[in-house]
Order: sequence, then structure tokens, then C-alpha cells
Amino acid sequence: MFLTKKAQLLLLSLSLCSFNALADDNASDLNTENCVASKWKDANGNPISIDEKFGPGSMAATRCLANTKAVKSLYQINALCKDAACTAPYALGNIQNHINDLTITHGMDADDYEIAVVVHAGGWKLVLNNNSDTPHAATNPFQSAMEAAVANPRIKVMFCANTAAKKGIKLSQMIPGIKFSTAGVSAISDLQEEGYRYIQP
Repeated sequence: MFLTKKAQLLLLSLSLCSFNALADDNASDLNTENCVASKWKDANGNPISIDEKFGPGSMAATRCLANTKAVKSLYQINALCKDAACTAPYALGNIQNHINDLTITHGMDADDYEIAVVVHAGGWKLVLNNNSDTPHAATNPFQSAMEAAVANPRIKVMFCANTAAKKGIKLSQMIPGIKFSTAGVSAISDLQEEGYRYIQP
């Protein structure tokens, strides 16, 4: 059956109205009430709203977290660099952005979240302490960034013992506060069983 051009336009119009009605019905899925502040700032460092940053109506179109209590996240770090030029460490910036979103945007306290970090394979240099009394032959180009992560009491960093053995790394050559896991891959699955949500940046 062939529809006239007018009938086709009418059907299209009705379908768009239905889509908009569904979108409005799903507005509660955005959990907008859980966003308590904006992490964005203007050129002078003053906080600005999401609407100011992204345009009118942006806050109403932003999904906020549904769960703001007992959040457990797991990061795998299996690379050294974020980019080909190696200008930033892999994943550590993501972890800080994650924490900013939890604490600033969603107003969560430190007791509301835990982050586990498993370092293995290509991420191994990130655990090295360049100031060790017995330094490793390799160096850590991002030591201060990893030290900042380790200093956060809500972050626990574990280093794969298999990778350590392969690279000849001793505990004394690692940034203080980093622990071992018997194997990175088994630690990842075990932490997931404990309720940590896996993130591969």
C-alpha cells in the first residue's frame, strides 16, 4: 500500500511526538537531583553551572549517578602512557576525574567510594620509586602522579608479582604504599567478585 506524501508526513510527525513523550517520561532516569554542584570553572577559576558551561537546558539533559553510596571501582593499568607522545600517565588522570565527579558533582564523602588499581604488564614503570636506595635500572616518568594516587586513603594500588618478577622489581624499589597482588589478572577477577566495578580507561 502506498501512502500519499501528506500521510507520510503525518505519520512522521506522530512518531516524533511519541519519541518526545518517551524522552520526557525517561527524564527521571537522569537522576538529576543527585548532581549537587558543577566541577566546571570559568577563566577566573570561579564555579559555573552546567547550563553556563554547555548551554541552556544542559543540566536537564545530563545524567547524574544513580548510586552515590558504597561505590567500588576497579581500574586496570596495563600501559605506561596515555598517548603516543607519552605526555601523561595512563589512567591516573581518569582516576582523578572520577574522584572529582564523585566528590564535587555528586557531593559524595570519602567514605562513599573505594577505588582499587591493579598495575601489570605495560604499566609496570608507574610503580617505580626513582628515589629508592636501590633504584631500578628503569625510571618512572610519572612518579609524582602515582604518589598522589597512593596518598589518597580511598585508593589502593596493587602491583602484579608476575610482572615484578619478569622486570626484576623488588618492594624496596616501589613507591611506598603500593602492595603486591599475586597475579594482576586474578586480582582483577577477585576484586570484581568483591563488588568492584571494572574500568579499562
